[in-house]
Amino acid sequence: MGQSLKLAAIFVGVLLAQLNLAQYLRVGVVRPDFILVFLVFVSARYGRVAGIAVGFSAGLLQDLTGSLSVLGANTLAKSVLGYTLGTLNGTLTVWTPKIVNVYIYGALLGHAVVYQIIMSLGLQLSPALLANHILLETFSSSVMVTAIRYMLPLMPGQA
Repeated sequence: MGQSLKLAAIFVGVLLAQLNLAQYLRVGVVRPDFILVFLVFVSARYGRVAGIAVGFSAGLLQDLTGSLSVLGANTLAKSVLGYTLGTLNGTLTVWTPKIVNVYIYGALLGHAVVYQIIMSLGLQLSPALLANHILLETFSSSVMVTAIRYMLPLMPGQA
């Protein structure tokens, strides 16, 4: 029970940072997604079920506190990411760090593609602008995950 309360407290802090700090750190139209970084670590550490539950809940909260014009974009993208990265649970001792990084970056790219395509439905975005948004979102998320991975391991007891 103590671990659940600790995760809930961390999530509240991450949500507050997302709501209050992300708008000041944006690059163009892409804001950093602190909730996404939290989801990477929760999914890798606790598995697919936790990843889906946290991804769905966090995505729904993000949808409700953000743009209500496309309700469900974050919910779907983060649920898929939570499931995908939940696969890392139990494999970190088998896979090399390079393969883990490629897997994480690929999952972050997949999240950006799903989210940006849903958000651009009905808009007249050029393919180049859509690709720009996808790459910016993937890059900013990858930089944050990589930086935090040097401070916090994905799994307990991992160096």
